[in-house]
Amino acid sequence: MPSTLQPAKEYDVVIVGAGPAGLMASTCLTTYGFSVLHIDDRPHPTTAGRADGLQPRTLEVLRNIGGLKIEEGKSGLAKRMISQGVRVQEVCFWDPTPTKKLARTSRAPSCPDWIDVADPYTLLLHQGLIENSFLAEINARRQHLPHDKFVRAPDGGVFRPFQFVTCKTDLDPSVSHPVETTIEHGETKQSYTVRSKYLLGNDGARSMVRKAIAGGGEKDGTTTGKIRMEGDTSDLVWAVIDMEVKTDFPDLLSKCMIHSKEEGSIMIIPRENNLVRFYVQLQQTADGVTSSIERSKGTQDICLERARAIFQPFTLEFGRVDWFSIYQIGQRIASRYTLDERVFLGGDATHTHSPKAGQGMNISMLDMYSLAWKINLVEKGLADRSILLPTYESERKGIAEELLRFDSAYSRLFSGRNPTDSQLTTDTTKAKANGAVDAELFIETFKKNCLFTSGCGAFYSANVLNATDDSELVKGYQKQGVFNPVGTKLICGQRLLPGLVTRAIDANRVRIQQEVKMNGAFRIHVLAGNFESARANLKAFDDYLDSPNSFTKKHRGTKGAFSSIIEGKGVASQYIEHDKRVEDRNPFFTFLTIFSNPHTEWDIEDIPSFHLRSYRDQVYSDDVPDHRVPEAGRQHPLHVKYGVDVNKGAIIVVRPDSYVGAVVSLNEDGFEALNKYFAGFLI
Repeated sequence: MPSTLQPAKEYDVVIVGAGPAGLMASTCLTTYGFSVLHIDDRPHPTTAGRADGLQPRTLEVLRNIGGLKIEEGKSGLAKRMISQGVRVQEVCFWDPTPTKKLARTSRAPSCPDWIDVADPYTLLLHQGLIENSFLAEINARRQHLPHDKFVRAPDGGVFRPFQFVTCKTDLDPSVSHPVETTIEHGETKQSYTVRSKYLLGNDGARSMVRKAIAGGGEKDGTTTGKIRMEGDTSDLVWAVIDMEVKTDFPDLLSKCMIHSKEEGSIMIIPRENNLVRFYVQLQQTADGVTSSIERSKGTQDICLERARAIFQPFTLEFGRVDWFSIYQIGQRIASRYTLDERVFLGGDATHTHSPKAGQGMNISMLDMYSLAWKINLVEKGLADRSILLPTYESERKGIAEELLRFDSAYSRLFSGRNPTDSQLTTDTTKAKANGAVDAELFIETFKKNCLFTSGCGAFYSANVLNATDDSELVKGYQKQGVFNPVGTKLICGQRLLPGLVTRAIDANRVRIQQEVKMNGAFRIHVLAGNFESARANLKAFDDYLDSPNSFTKKHRGTKGAFSSIIEGKGVASQYIEHDKRVEDRNPFFTFLTIFSNPHTEWDIEDIPSFHLRSYRDQVYSDDVPDHRVPEAGRQHPLHVKYGVDVNKGAIIVVRPDSYVGAVVSLNEDGFEALNKYFAGFLI
């Protein structure tokens, strides 16, 4: 970093911590056009080890973020990471049997086929590669910031090494930048005071931001104060090591869960560049009593010794060690994620747990993905701060609580001891009661929780954003059956299910969930059904969108506000529209129209809605077979998957984070319901 490059005095957002969660926050907020001061106390990005697994839902999000093609040959975030990582398609389970010391007892897909995703696997690559991909993307996006939002910064927008010192907030409504943060250069010790609208603490389990806002005493942000880390720590100690290995074990290139009879357990994770990650249980047996090796006494040599013992009768030859660490299993969650909706915590600053479920980095990144679009709507003058921002904690804390429940059961099952030889056939029940591994239960637990561990099972409950049947909006709505019409299969508060459709303008098959890249806008999916049957309702929808009472006219944000630096597809520049109405497009809403019959049976020009027709790049036909709805064939499989009657149609509101917010009927009652939905949190 050039010695003359110093932080400015004022930013929209200050981010502390440049791990994957902080970098996700920076990527999103830069995309939404904010000035960001990003600091990290490390002199450089991660070079080895740490987190390493990207789950299917995270890959789906990374694909939706995409990439700005500034340089020829550069790919989007997901493609860049996929090209560098290892895809884990299968998980193998190894346990002792009555006849063998160690045998493969089961296999399971990493992501079962019944989970509806485009990338049905876990992608493994070390955290440094993930960070570098984000940094390159942030660099590219910073070049597109408005002039008044571009502030000079080092590579990837991260100032290093800078330490967070303290912060305070002035909540006087007249103060434009109410958060004052003090930071210090890690080498020169020069101090800087910066003002911002928001401060995001993504600085890990020992978060200094959390400590600063928690108050209470010496253990601020841990067990006392306004924010507490609630939970407990077990006596289970594990080591994690990335290394080169030679072995006669047959499943080294698959993810493996291995339980020995008496020596403990191991998880194997194949990695990039011919590396293998071992999670090794550190336990010892003395006088017939098994106990964990103390964390302070664990060493790399002890880790390798335990690995050899657990792997018997297979042989292990160890080569170069790339990274080594020891951890003690525990589950803790922050009692609050924010105190004032100005300073927010996320990632490991709010939840800690065992790394073996491969969830921490994923949920941490998605914390910031969820927060950023809400900040965007508030700061652009579109959303009510007091209503929208509290949903960050309520939604994301609920997911973290579910993760900790799963991780507690999963890690304890994995860390148990298997029955001894005599117990294998005569007293298994007693062995399990004494803490032995229940191999069948462990495998069942893994399989049963696949939806959650894939990231696709992260469900949000009813609130102002999720118009579920038990939400206050729907329960109190005067007209029944308008929200979530009969037959609807999509569930509000869950991600939009993926599907292939044919884009009408060029007959290309595309993924409907990826057609609109992350741009801060609500995606209004008009599943119109049959083209001819939909004419009257589409004309009525056009009239409604022209009305000053429509949600697109009422909720526009501050004058000149834009949703992001990513331009929507909009009207193809080559096309001449003969309807001379002036298009008054609201950047916070985009429309996708999907007809049930093939595009060869109708023309975009005949759509009786100027507003939908103007999004001609986002008009599709639902005629691509989907093996998950085989009964549909080519007959509108997406309508069938979503539970939409092709003779009636429906409107699906997809939030900027790709979650379903509301489903309403495609008629005047549905249009009124859309107004009611958006009025619940927009201004």
